[in-house]
Amino acid sequence: MLFAAERLMTSCHLSIDLVIGDMAITQGKSYWACCVDPSSYLVKVGVGLESKLQEWFQVPQDVVSPRYDPDSGHDSGAEDTTVEAPPPYAFLTIGMGKILLSHGSALTSRDPNGCTVPLPPRIGICLDYEQGKVSFYDAVSFRELWECGVDCSGPVCPAFCFIGGGALHLQELVTNKQERKVTIGGFAKLD
Repeated sequence: MLFAAERLMTSCHLSIDLVIGDMAITQGKSYWACCVDPSSYLVKVGVGLESKLQEWFQVPQDVVSPRYDPDSGHDSGAEDTTVEAPPPYAFLTIGMGKILLSHGSALTSRDPNGCTVPLPPRIGICLDYEQGKVSFYDAVSFRELWECGVDCSGPVCPAFCFIGGGALHLQELVTNKQERKVTIGGFAKLD
């Protein structure tokens, strides 16, 4: 079922709710952590280009169906000539107390063939806007779970997708603040 969630599961009759953060990130590094209720059916936690997140959920059902294959069906090699751009969003898929690990990524797992790891108590997300990179962490042990590229050509928002119901608690949002120096009675204070 977690593999089907990676294909968005639009061919089945489940409710899909998208929650987009109200604060877009346009520079620097940002970090936040959340707790996902282990009894949640399927939850996607991540980031995406503000302009593309809404489009993602407005695509017609048959286009993103697991039966739809965007490949042309021939092996001409023409598909290989394009330079791969980073995706407009990156999500970690969580369900039934486990995290789905994407294929071909440098995810940490005790099972070398494994595709899931146990859900930690808190998940940390770190977006490096200038590098166009998002990293997901076990926010308790600070062990990296997954890192991938993401398109940062415009404002990027934290986003959470609930498929078939779920719950999470956002614990902290730390954005990159510009340091400013304030002098009070001869003492300098950095905010």
